[in-house]
Amino acid sequence: MRIVEFLKPEAVVAHLSGQTPEEVLKELCQPFARMGLDSRQLLEILLQREKLGSTAVGDSVAIPHGRYPGTEGLLASFGRSKPGIAFGAADGKPTRFFVTLLVAEDCVGPHLQALARISQVFKRPALREALFDAKDSAEIYRLIAQADAGA
Repeated sequence: MRIVEFLKPEAVVAHLSGQTPEEVLKELCQPFARMGLDSRQLLEILLQREKLGSTAVGDSVAIPHGRYPGTEGLLASFGRSKPGIAFGAADGKPTRFFVTLLVAEDCVGPHLQALARISQVFKRPALREALFDAKDSAEIYRLIAQADAGA
């Protein structure tokens, strides 16, 4: 499984402006809204998931995710917050990189594979440094695609 199978270039947000988890999640829902999904419903799903425990995995990365009725397979958005926000990471560091994953209700195996793949690719310090320095969404997507191909 490759991240580029479910993350499209138009779903990359280079400059998240939110300063709270809810504000950032709302921004991360916007690419899905452009795909015709209900961003309010999606935001509520993501917020409910965060109540169970933070999806921040450490090293400045979070993978907010949830099951969205009516979707097929997997969909993702990516966002970068240069200043970072407090997102409840166990390492206490600000979260700067967010990969939001939406899964179909019956998509258990691929969901777990996608979470594992995202974790594997984003654990590399060199990738996170390059993403932090990237000038725009196109460069961010290119960096993710390259790292995804090499992992």
